Amino acid sequence: MLAQLEEEESMRFLVDSADRAAVEEALAMGFVAGVTTNPTLMRRAGLRRSEIPQFVAAVRGYGAQEIHLQTSGEARDQILAEAEELYALDPERVFIKIPATPAGFAAAAELQRRAIPVTLTAVYTLRQVVVAQSVGAAYAAVYLGRMRDQAIDAEGLVGQMQAAIRAQGSSLQLLAASIRSASEIESLALMGVASVTLPIAVLRSLLESEATAQAASTFAADAQTLV
Repeated sequence: MLAQLEEEESMRFLVDSADRAAVEEALAMGFVAGVTTNPTLMRRAGLRRSEIPQFVAAVRGYGAQEIHLQTSGEARDQILAEAEELYALDPERVFIKIPATPAGFAAAAELQRRAIPVTLTAVYTLRQVVVAQSVGAAYAAVYLGRMRDQAIDAEGLVGQMQAAIRAQGSSLQLLAASIRSASEIESLALMGVASVTLPIAVLRSLLESEATAQAASTFAADAQTLV
């Protein structure tokens, strides 16, 4: 899986949800590669921790190539123990999400030594991205919407993060999250951001175009005359 990520050149789309119906719909779209979750999304979806194995089995059946599962422990050893349990559910697809705290970075470094792929999440600073490269994380998840809520220039900061990754020749990928409109994908693509995770409503709106719909309608009407 990590080798595949390093070779990826086009933007990678994931669905940000713990709701099975939403994940199934997203993966059926044809361009969504996997799913990201966190305890907040699980609470909203009514998904209990004991039900995570069934959730993983279900989304694997829907065709998920990646399943990002977040730990809930705050201490390094708690994170490591939970990470091992989550990773064992599907070593071919599971990425372990860990908040970018001091304990999280320490756990990420150890998981990298164990060849367990890590997504460091809630990344808000350029220096966190630099350290994420050093500990061998696969992804650094950055929250655009939440950055704006805190009066941070989200696009400017993400652009700097992406520039740092290029300058260091790193295999780390930014995973843009907390995206609230389809138009944000355009600026992220122009910056070279490799991956995004979107709620189902934003995924649905990505392909919407009134002009395309009108053209398709015209083609369909004209096709009827060719019978």
